[in-house]
Amino acid sequence: MSTPGGRQGPRLNFGDALQEGWRAFSRSPGPFVGFPLVVVALQFLIQPLQSRISSGGVASSDPFDWVLYLIGLTANLLLNLWCAIGLVRGAGSALQGGHPSLGQLMRWDGEAFLRLLRAWLVLLAVVGVPLLGLLLLVGGPLALLSVYADQLVPFSRTLVEVLGLSLAVVFALLLGVVLLGVIYLAINQSFLTQIVLFERAGSRTAVQRGRALVDPSWLMVLLLTLIEGLLVLLGLLACLVGGFVAWPLVVCIATAAYRQLVLAGGGPDPLPPLPGR
Repeated sequence: MSTPGGRQGPRLNFGDALQEGWRAFSRSPGPFVGFPLVVVALQFLIQPLQSRISSGGVASSDPFDWVLYLIGLTANLLLNLWCAIGLVRGAGSALQGGHPSLGQLMRWDGEAFLRLLRAWLVLLAVVGVPLLGLLLLVGGPLALLSVYADQLVPFSRTLVEVLGLSLAVVFALLLGVVLLGVIYLAINQSFLTQIVLFERAGSRTAVQRGRALVDPSWLMVLLLTLIEGLLVLLGLLACLVGGFVAWPLVVCIATAAYRQLVLAGGGPDPLPPLPGR
């Protein structure tokens, strides 16, 4: 199929990914649902730390409240990464025919955690630097022009209006380009956690590997992402409880799709074999 780079690549089979993902989830539904419940419960316990910075819509002036907020924010980040790694590890085991336990999903892997954290920081830099540059180089002058417009009007109202309109158009166009880049990047990094965990790739290598793996089937992965989003939405609509089923199910489907793309590209099975096999 055609891709953003014009290359021909392996097509992603939605039916196989959905069936394999469902079978993997069905092998250990209890642990797959239980682990996100544990994570959300822990996040609920630390929520008071983050709520201290605002009372009645007014920001707190106590530095200690902000320190507690940062502690809570960091804890939430740790929990989210921990859950992502655990669910992907369990999905890989289930796709190999195993029955992952809750303990296996909850096992802490500091090395994988650090690799995934660094990969996310690389992505943040890739997105943040152009966005910051746009805000400083175009958004800043536009904001200054709007603030000091009245003082500049005596010189030339028409000039001020034309300059303001031009900056606004340039800002909107460049912001659109940045947003398109974010969407492109979000899709070709759909399997970042799988790459970090199963291929043990470093941060930059993982990001480059994600692009090489997904770009030949970018549109297909986009459609799969939309299907996964629909599944999560349907789960949340089921009194929110279904979200704890849809979340790990989507991870299993994504891991099955990742494996399918690797094998279709001629690579070896990226999932580790079960112990004793």
